[in-house]
Amino acid sequence: MHFEALENFEWYNDPENVRFEDDAMIIYARPDTDFWQSIHRGFKKDDGHFFFCRQKGDFFLTLKWKFSQLDKFSQCGIMVRIDERNWFKASLMNEQAHQNVLASSYTVTGHSDWAGFNLPQDVEEIWYRLNRVGDDYIFSYSLDGVQFIKSRMFYLQSYEEVKVGAYIASPNCENFSAELSGLKLGL
Repeated sequence: MHFEALENFEWYNDPENVRFEDDAMIIYARPDTDFWQSIHRGFKKDDGHFFFCRQKGDFFLTLKWKFSQLDKFSQCGIMVRIDERNWFKASLMNEQAHQNVLASSYTVTGHSDWAGFNLPQDVEEIWYRLNRVGDDYIFSYSLDGVQFIKSRMFYLQSYEEVKVGAYIASPNCENFSAELSGLKLGL
C-alpha cells in the first residue's frame, strides 16, 4: 500500500491506535464499537472506525484484511456510506468459536438488515471488492486475492458523492487489531 495513495483518506471515529509496517496499517479497534441501526429494537451504534475517501461516479475499491484471531462479533471489512442512516458494510466475523461467517449489512433510513454464510475454512486473511455502477453496487470477496466471488448486489440511494473505504469494529473484544493492506481505488 503506497502511502501517497492514502492522502485522500480520512477517519470517521479514530481508532485506539494505528501503526504502519511495510506496506500495511495495523489498526487497533476501541472496545464496544460497531455500526448498526435497529429502530425497532432501539439499538443504534455508529462508533466503529471507518477509513474512507470521498468518491463520485463509478469506481471499484479492493482491500485486504489480515488478522490472527476473530473474537465474537469482531469485524474488519469494507463499507460504503452516505450518512449514519444509509450505508452498506461487509466483513468476516465470528458468531461461534472457530466458525467464520462472511456477513453483510445493508442499512436504509436507519434500518439494518443482516445476511451471512459460513466459510468452509479457517480464514486469517481476506480480500474485499466493492464496485459502483450508477446507483448499483456489487460486493465480492476472495480468499486468495485472485478469484473474486460475487456475494451481494444492492442499490443505494442516488447520491453523487459517497464515502468508501475500510472499517473495523470490536463490539465485545478488548484487544482486537487487524492489518489493512492492498487498498486500491480505480474506475
